[in-house]
Amino acid sequence: MPPIEARVKDLLDETRLAMLGTQLLLGLQYRAAFSSGFNRLPAAFQALDCAALLLILATAGLLLATPSYHQITEAGHATGRFVARASAALQAALPLLALTLGIDVAIGLATYAGAWAAGLVGMMFVLTALLLWQVVPMRAATHREQEGDPMQDTEQSLEVRIVQALTELRVILPGAQALFGFQVSAVLTDRFEQLSGTSQAVHMASLGLVAIAIILLIAPAAYHRIAAGGDAQEAVLRYTVAMMLPAEGLIALGLVGDGFVTVLMVFGNFALAVAVSLATAVGFAALLYGLPLAARRRQPLPQ
Repeated sequence: MPPIEARVKDLLDETRLAMLGTQLLLGLQYRAAFSSGFNRLPAAFQALDCAALLLILATAGLLLATPSYHQITEAGHATGRFVARASAALQAALPLLALTLGIDVAIGLATYAGAWAAGLVGMMFVLTALLLWQVVPMRAATHREQEGDPMQDTEQSLEVRIVQALTELRVILPGAQALFGFQVSAVLTDRFEQLSGTSQAVHMASLGLVAIAIILLIAPAAYHRIAAGGDAQEAVLRYTVAMMLPAEGLIALGLVGDGFVTVLMVFGNFALAVAVSLATAVGFAALLYGLPLAARRRQPLPQ
């Protein structure tokens, strides 16, 4: 069995890889509703775009929760609890990502190939992704030899904790980049001018929150290089975590805000948009802060 430190590193790298795929679909879901051809889609496919938005938001929440759990619950150390939690989050995120990908393929083909053909092709993409991401690995896992000794929690060195915290920043930043790029480009579209004053205000507020989050996420790199000269110092780790955790909350609020705008654009129902946004906000709060804080109270940190 590889050492637990190596497993933590691999999990963070794999989470980052999944986030890169999520980044692409996240920007696409928001951008689609602002495109000139969106109104030409059948009503069912417009609703599917909102469904895909909720799926990709859930995917992003699961992936963003991994850095929060690692820093809040485990203080950046390598524990079996974290490995199990991060593995479960990644495994739960992949089917949601597969569904979103299939829906987006179907939406892209709807006006060209027709609703039925687009739906069938989208379903084929979903099944292919699930086969390669879930079924094949699970079948291989059934034939894997039973591992020996269980993983032992390890108190990692300061240098390793700093490296992993910086890796976690790279997990979070792609989502903020995708969202910010959409937000700026959306302001320049004709559809933005047609939004209500409330939707425009929510969108601009979300843009500001994500811009602040990007500033926070880049700040640790500057601090590490300028204040510490690239050395491993406790202050670097504290500063990194202090920037990371609020930035995740700001990104979540930005996602919720533009989710409200998108749902309101598609359905024209203010109450539905508010309800979806509140449910999404509660989900993000639970994943990013509530569950990690509750787990920290239940479990002692490694000694």
